[in-house]
Amino acid sequence: MDYEKVSDFFKTLGNPTRLRIVRELTQGELCVGAVENRVQASQANISQHLTILKKQGIVACRKEKNMRCYYLKRPEFIHSVLALIEEEQRHGAE
Repeated sequence: MDYEKVSDFFKTLGNPTRLRIVRELTQGELCVGAVENRVQASQANISQHLTILKKQGIVACRKEKNMRCYYLKRPEFIHSVLALIEEEQRHGAE
């Protein structure tokens, strides 16, 4: 196991804004403006977080005219990770 790589992955998801962005992208591809509206943060802030998520390999993007649209690279894996986090959160509250 590459402990550094796994640690970096979880550090990336450890940021509340990035985690919210990833949660929104589980619903499907979104352009930056749509992510901005759903997460309610500035475009500059969203763009910075999307860049970090992209560098980590969690999201990818495609250009559509003058917009960038983002999607999860491995949606099944991310769904599983988020499900584990949510399950732990429910059990941790007990």
